[in-house]
Amino acid sequence: MAIAKLRPTKNADGTSVVTPSRAGSYGEAGIMPYGIGRYGLADEGSYWTVSTVIGTDLTAHVAPTIANAETKPIIHLFNAGPNDVYLDYIDMLTTVANTTATAVGFTIYLDNKGTTNYVSGGTAFVPLNVRSNSTTATATTVTAGAATAVGTTPKKVFSRVIKEFIGVALDRYSFSFGNGMLMTPTTTYVAGATAIITYGPPIVIGAGGNMCFCQVSPSGATTAATFQFEMGFWER
Repeated sequence: MAIAKLRPTKNADGTSVVTPSRAGSYGEAGIMPYGIGRYGLADEGSYWTVSTVIGTDLTAHVAPTIANAETKPIIHLFNAGPNDVYLDYIDMLTTVANTTATAVGFTIYLDNKGTTNYVSGGTAFVPLNVRSNSTTATATTVTAGAATAVGTTPKKVFSRVIKEFIGVALDRYSFSFGNGMLMTPTTTYVAGATAIITYGPPIVIGAGGNMCFCQVSPSGATTAATFQFEMGFWER
């Protein structure tokens, strides 16, 4: 019997009328995943993270508003591969806040353009596989900072006011996607800054799809905020 602990080549769905047993796209049996959390995905080499260097800040957009829609993402992801990309979490640390903004909000737009809708700006990041000996490549590209994008048919799948008042330096915003209300929002006040954990819907970026993660700062000043971030996602 062939052994394939690491993820094998993906297969297309079959067309047979009779399906005696159900199997996944990689030939695995339709059973409950082993391990806890995301370890099953990491074990087969399907999980990646992206992060800034500690102490290295990215500059966001000047006075971002809801009217900008998907055109001014601070994190842009393009799935150039054949697999689907599943967003797991985003963690952001504000190092310089937009001091006149009356609130802090975030939106996510998805676009099935077929090619990247990224235009310019920001810093390119290389996703890293969390399995030490994985040779599985990713075709996902990530750009963060003051990026710009032009979509074809963008749809807003997430829109949330995270902080209903002015942001401050060292605010931390953590997003967990696809866990429903089990991820109850919590707020902790430490030395004037706020650490907020919030939930979001499942986010799936199909092959040729784009994700624009945007910050909204109503009445924001012309001084752009700066931030550091980490993001995790898996591909299958």
